[in-house]
Amino acid sequence: MAYSELVKRFDRVRDYMRDFLIFGFKTREDFGQKSARTYDNERRRIESWLGDGLRWEYRPGGKAVFLSVDASGLPSNPLYRAWQSKSFTDNDITLHFYLLDLLSDGRPRHAEEVTDELADRCERLFELSTVRRKLKEYGALGLLDMQKQGRRLCYALSPCSLDVLFPDKTGLKEFLGFFGETAPLSVLGSFLAGRTGDGDAQIRFKHHFIVHTLEDQILLTILEALRAGRRLELTNVSGRDGRESVCRVVPVKLVVSVQSGRRYLVARRLDKRRFSTFRLDYIKALTPLPGQDGDENYRALAELRLAHAWGPALPGNERTQRFSMTVAVDEEHEPHIIQRLRREGRGGEMARLEPGLWRYTNEVHDVGEMMNWVKTFIGRIVALEGDDQRAIDRFYDDVRRMAGIYGGEA
Repeated sequence: MAYSELVKRFDRVRDYMRDFLIFGFKTREDFGQKSARTYDNERRRIESWLGDGLRWEYRPGGKAVFLSVDASGLPSNPLYRAWQSKSFTDNDITLHFYLLDLLSDGRPRHAEEVTDELADRCERLFELSTVRRKLKEYGALGLLDMQKQGRRLCYALSPCSLDVLFPDKTGLKEFLGFFGETAPLSVLGSFLAGRTGDGDAQIRFKHHFIVHTLEDQILLTILEALRAGRRLELTNVSGRDGRESVCRVVPVKLVVSVQSGRRYLVARRLDKRRFSTFRLDYIKALTPLPGQDGDENYRALAELRLAHAWGPALPGNERTQRFSMTVAVDEEHEPHIIQRLRREGRGGEMARLEPGLWRYTNEVHDVGEMMNWVKTFIGRIVALEGDDQRAIDRFYDDVRRMAGIYGGEA
């Protein structure tokens, strides 16, 4: 049987795309949980969406598949096609257009009235239960307005259209082109951009994290739980061995790495009574649970610790370590170095010791997490000082090893 590009459940597509695109370089034999035919169908489906972006190479273990694209050359995120892949029946698509056409006059109708008018106008008999279910679904999506008239629930086409939202379309093409590629849940912006019919907005991005759209449904569930003060049952997939674990957490905050672009959920893990950080692309499923008294205390405590956290991970205690870096800067020709220290220092203090000499100071939980950032100032660093001497010594050891590799004195 030929495969179909349409699927019933997005989470199934997400699982395979995570394996292909995030974990990457997997062969057919690595997918032992499904049949070979299922693997082939999913791979061909993803390949039809990504085109030449899905590459492969032959390895000792077999043919390994991976994603390889130049993100700066993409006019739009090709992974958005996955959100447009939901399957439907002939009855579904027919009822969709009949309903929108019938309700386009703006007059509210209840389910029985809609069913009768569809039979009269379209000469097509739909079950009342089917019509009622579709009206309720579209009401929840915001396509239809719901209002009570007596004891009956009536539906009318929502007046919230693109023209109403943006009556003045000046700059709309550029706005949607940017929002549709960068913002959280940006697939919405991409959908609206497609509705304008203006085509490519000619915007390109140097750092374009296209795989984030695979976790947008997870992101939305977390945002809803944070707003409602709810807990979550979380199924997490290990990036090392692929094992799944289930735990209950109090969601605290969503954070984004400015270095890798990865998104994380900071949460209080109830079974281990500590804070944990979960990568959103490793979260397989979320189930909302009722909140409990005292959950706000966890959130308040996390905010205090995040104030001194360099990365997304939170420590088990509130102990901080002092760190300072003195750098030499040509203030006339390199003002951007001073701007970088202020902009990227994450709450650190800047002090001008003398012309051309600046000191950056911060209090953090883990000095070791800072070192990748500190290394970007190599060549300007005059001195490093702080409470974590091991991290500082490791930095100088790395510099000496690098010098040795390039023929200098190790």
